[in-house]
Amino acid sequence: MSLQRPFRLAALIEGDSGPRSRLALGAVWLALVLWLYPGFFSTLGVGLDPSWAWAINTLPHTGSLPGRDVVFTYGPLGWLLMPAVIGSNARWALLFRALVHAVFAAGLARALRGVSPGRALAVAGLFLAAFQLGLSMESRLILTLALLLAPEVREPRRIPWAPALAGGLTVLYGLMKMTLGVNAGVLLAVFCLLAILRGGPGRFRAVLAAAAGALAALLAAVPLVFGSPGNALRWLTLEMEIVHGYAAAMRVPAEPMDLFAGLLALAIFAGLCLWAWRARGGGADLWALLLLPAGFAFQHGFIRADAHMAIFFPFLLAAVALGLLFVRGDGELRAAGGVYLALLLLALPFALSYAQNPAGIDLTFGLKGLENLRWATRPESFERGLTRIYRQHLRPMRLPPELADPIRRDALRVDVLPWELSYLAANDLRWAPSPTLQLYATYTAKLDALTAEHFAGPGSPDLLFVDYSGIDHRDMLWDTPATWRSILARYEIDPGRPAAAFVVAKRRERPLSWRLEPAGVARAREGEWIEVPPAVPGERLFAGIDLEPSWTGRLERRLLGVPPVFLHAVDDLGRRRLVRILPETAGGGLMMSPAPRNLGELSAFWKGEPVEKIVRFRLEGPGLRCFQDEIRIRWVAGRMK
Repeated sequence: MSLQRPFRLAALIEGDSGPRSRLALGAVWLALVLWLYPGFFSTLGVGLDPSWAWAINTLPHTGSLPGRDVVFTYGPLGWLLMPAVIGSNARWALLFRALVHAVFAAGLARALRGVSPGRALAVAGLFLAAFQLGLSMESRLILTLALLLAPEVREPRRIPWAPALAGGLTVLYGLMKMTLGVNAGVLLAVFCLLAILRGGPGRFRAVLAAAAGALAALLAAVPLVFGSPGNALRWLTLEMEIVHGYAAAMRVPAEPMDLFAGLLALAIFAGLCLWAWRARGGGADLWALLLLPAGFAFQHGFIRADAHMAIFFPFLLAAVALGLLFVRGDGELRAAGGVYLALLLLALPFALSYAQNPAGIDLTFGLKGLENLRWATRPESFERGLTRIYRQHLRPMRLPPELADPIRRDALRVDVLPWELSYLAANDLRWAPSPTLQLYATYTAKLDALTAEHFAGPGSPDLLFVDYSGIDHRDMLWDTPATWRSILARYEIDPGRPAAAFVVAKRRERPLSWRLEPAGVARAREGEWIEVPPAVPGERLFAGIDLEPSWTGRLERRLLGVPPVFLHAVDDLGRRRLVRILPETAGGGLMMSPAPRNLGELSAFWKGEPVEKIVRFRLEGPGLRCFQDEIRIRWVAGRMK
């Protein structure tokens, strides 16, 4: 027995060049290519996420340009990731998936050369398990790049088509989603560094090819997507603002045990990378390419520690599984197998807790992939089926004809606040998009000012459908104070367009303007009650809350974002509110007097009726540890004329 075990491991590692072996490898390759053929699901419906999915699909048909007019977490080609049957989006998305899958198939074919059928079959099973646990489309795209580039680190081709293609795909990924582009860019940069460090002929040719591919894609994208270099640069700047604000606005802290599991998984994978690199293992190159993307995947999963956490673990599992195609020696095989098992044990609780639409038997036996392939060859039938699903999902959002018909007839431009754009999709209304598409994504003071300028400008909507909603215990008026001052000055309630679920506001014939004046300063610490000064009749009182980050807070923000900061308020009726505020926009002035708390109170305030005021408040919550102890509150008195 002691002699048979090493022999079996060696047989699993070493390949066979015989015809039977090649036939078996071809069968494994074909099965994986067919089993994993990508598809996509119905993205439209009711709610926050389906609304922005509709938005990114509709934007290319509105005349709005990225950078000049709009910015969002998904880029101008984000509809390739979340496509809908709007224009030819679905067909282009099917083509994109086919091309990327062809790149995956090419990389997989090269990686399987010299691999034994047993190892190939084992890798296929482990890779499929990662899919079963919820491997995301974004993870697949990054893994495809790594699989394409890993063989090029040690043995660059005479014609460096793989690095050139990877460079072009990196730019494309960035245009779909900034975080995806950053991951791809880091991976490409690590490839260039490894290629140079490894030495050997052709390394500089591979690096130049990667740079040339990226440059060519960039030169093509700027005029086609942005219209001008200025718009492209402005879009990039605003995307950085979105990324910066996301860390403070959207964090949902993880439970300690969940965070420990995530950190342990990342440490285990990093340990495998380091061990393989020092041992000059065959999987070292691929794992090294994926180490920094794994760190970003951890951040993405644990900044907003909900179902996002479950996406992180399948990425690590798939990375380890693909690395097994390149391992050499019994020791590396055992190490990678042990790491995979440890990661699988850590991943299972998250998969069971957050599983959504699990693939199950359909993926295991290839039914899902074959169905995706069948639909890809029948785009017209596919579009008709999705359209039927969309109509069913959007049916509850149909408006009465007496409200929707005149708006369509007069071609009025409409926006919905804070986010339920499904009203526009369900009623075929003309959309006038705001700069951040939905108000919840207006994370910073700069974005708030940009959105305020939009609603005050000539491109503002003719009508607003206004609901009163928030996510994560946030309040839409306090989220975007500058934007709402602009809206209140520019719009008034339209009494001729009553609606059941929202308020309809129209542009004023003569817009009002705000006159804001300083009204004093107060200072406090965490948990201390702050008395709100009485407002002069006819004036509105705002509290500009300045939170200065500490050095430890800046570090925590970069690693895992800023935990929630809450404002605990009491109004003049003794009612209490606990609202999450955004540190980046709170300095813009939260309206204290009056302070609507629901749609009815907002409507009354908009009509000039009395609404309760905040008389005292205090700041609390775990996020305050990221800021200086002393909090400054600037009182500002405002009047509209």
